[in-house]
Amino acid sequence: MAHARHVIDVAPTAERGVYRLTPRGYVGFLDGPTVRYTIGPKIPWPNLCLLLGLAPEASGAAVEPDGGLLAVLATAFVERLEAVTRAGLVAGYGERSTVSPFLRGKLRTADQMRDAAGRAFPGQFHIDEPVFDLVTPWNRVPKATATALLRCELPRALRQRIEAAALPLAVLPDEVATELDFATARAEPRAAEYSPLLDVCRIVLDGFSAADPLTAGAGAFLLDLGRAFERYLTAAIEGAFAERPEWKVLAQPTYPVGPTELQPDIVIEKNGAPWAVFDTKWKSAKPTPDADDLHQVLAYASVTGADRVGLVYPGSVDDRAHYTAPGRRVRVSLFRLRVVGTTEELAASIKELADAI
Repeated sequence: MAHARHVIDVAPTAERGVYRLTPRGYVGFLDGPTVRYTIGPKIPWPNLCLLLGLAPEASGAAVEPDGGLLAVLATAFVERLEAVTRAGLVAGYGERSTVSPFLRGKLRTADQMRDAAGRAFPGQFHIDEPVFDLVTPWNRVPKATATALLRCELPRALRQRIEAAALPLAVLPDEVATELDFATARAEPRAAEYSPLLDVCRIVLDGFSAADPLTAGAGAFLLDLGRAFERYLTAAIEGAFAERPEWKVLAQPTYPVGPTELQPDIVIEKNGAPWAVFDTKWKSAKPTPDADDLHQVLAYASVTGADRVGLVYPGSVDDRAHYTAPGRRVRVSLFRLRVVGTTEELAASIKELADAI
């Protein structure tokens, strides 16, 4: 309760010393002082892989694969890293800080003056010089991911495969991947082939960063299924409208309201005007929406100007319901989107939602 109440809900039972533990929308594991808590998905493993943007075959079966969730993601990572290295790692231009007897590149004035203050005749120049090498954001991200995975317990054969695939990245320093690294890598046209690899790197590194709120030194790998569901729905809706130029899908746009900002999950525009706004909820859909959820999407309708707002919940079947707000300007829709079933059934569920939009 002190360190992981956002991950596991702890409630006492009528029996003394016995507690009920309920996961709060995460899958993965976290270590306590004497025991490891493993949180399995409530949906089949192939469907979890689809939700994460992986091939359903990555898990191999509907039961937990050897090594659990981390092994599934590590396998997807190494397969995509091998594909990138086979095609050849992409180098890029950057700057390297160094000391040289020759003045070239850009002089680091502050360092040079500090050196001059300490010696009468400094014989070296402190410079930043342009270089063309593999030390680029799109290579730093997979290097950081491989380093993080190799610190964990993985099946021996999988660990050896990651070590072999990461050898071409050995020239890069061990550095933490930043948000700027991801943004720069995504924006680099020459690194377009890295996109599938960067997708799984994002999932893996997000899973490790979830350990930060826990105790220092605690082992943890946790995936927020709410965020995974949001990314899955956004990518699916973008794909459904990709060939319709009059429609545009905006992922998490921000709308300033005084000193704060509102950020709906998805805003859909038609011919440049707001058409609908959607918010995802990783929880069971109820016959009537929660008041807090309604307040949230109605606020989104107000700031975006959209007349249609929707709450999207996961489910094993498709379902929908519609409500009209007082004044009959805004229509609120509740959608249950299928996340359990075959690939074809899930694709049909997305198409049904897109047609409804």
